[in-house]
Order: sequence, then structure tokens, then C-alpha cells
Amino acid sequence: MKRFEAPVRCECEWAERGNATNTDSRDWFEARVRSLSHPALKFALMQVRDIDVGQEIVQEAFTRAWASPNTPQDETEFRRWLYRVVTNLARDYYRRRVRFAGLPIPTTRSPDPVDEVERRTGDAALRDALQTLRLSERQAIYLRYFEDLSYGEIGRILGRPQVTVRVLIYRALGKLRRQLASEGPQGRVAV
Repeated sequence: MKRFEAPVRCECEWAERGNATNTDSRDWFEARVRSLSHPALKFALMQVRDIDVGQEIVQEAFTRAWASPNTPQDETEFRRWLYRVVTNLARDYYRRRVRFAGLPIPTTRSPDPVDEVERRTGDAALRDALQTLRLSERQAIYLRYFEDLSYGEIGRILGRPQVTVRVLIYRALGKLRRQLASEGPQGRVAV
């Protein structure tokens, strides 16, 4: 009987502390969700290219942020931490996808409206060229040019040194230039 009393008491104490901290010190969380949910979804979509999976990844990332007692409250650190969680969840998604690649899955889906809008409004050649890049290159390009983050911030999000991020972006831009020059009119490339 003594074996079960200690854990129950600890769980109750933890729950009381959790409730106190959730109502008092977690007020900042709603503001972070409001400000970062759309950018985090765009970041997830850039990685997985599926709106449903992207939404699940972002929801899971915010759930983990809420559940973790070590979630940073500073907005910059929270963003870095959240993007790192999104990156890890996207990698997990691809691992599961490769594992189950041999299983037949019916693909009779109606076209996604978000994809349709992006297809009609974006530069098709650039979008196609971006899809030829490796995932790490797409992540780095997205964070640098769509989120306007510094090389240091990108390095912290991707878990790589700043110099590696610079080289990764430089090489990815070179690939994009070559890809677009081979397809573009008269070799005019703005990348």
C-alpha cells in the first residue's frame, strides 16, 4: 500500500502546481499561438506539401509546447523551439511514410483549394525548381527568404552551425539559378 501512496501524492501535487501555472503563467501562450500559427503552418507546408499533414504537425507542435514545462517564453526562443519541433515532426512523418511506402493507399482526393490558389498565383517555374531541392535546402531557403530569419536563427532551428547554413543556402541558390536558367527565357534569372 505504501508503494502506491507516494506516486498518487506526487501526481496530485504536480496537478495542483500544473493548474496554478497553467492559469497564471501560461497567459502568454495564447498570444504565441495567434502570432505563430500561420507562419508555422507555412513552414510545415513547405516541408510536407500536404495541408492536412501540415495542420496536424503544427497542432502537435503547439500541443507539445503547451505540455512541456521547459517551453521558452521569450518570443524569439519560442519561435526557434517551435520551428525545431515542426522540423522534427516533419522528419518523423517522412520516416513513417517511407516505412509504409509499400502499402497501397487509395489517392482519390479532391484537389486542395490552398494548393489550387498557390498554383494559380505563384511562379510555376520557381515553385517547380524549389521542389527539386533537398528538404534541408528548402527549409533553409524558406526560413531565409520567406521568414526573413538570420543565418544564426536558421542554424538554431535546423540544428546546424551558422557557416553550414550559409553554405547550404548558397548551394541551394546555385541549384535554383541553374534550374531556372535552363527553363527561363533568354537566361534571365532573378535568383
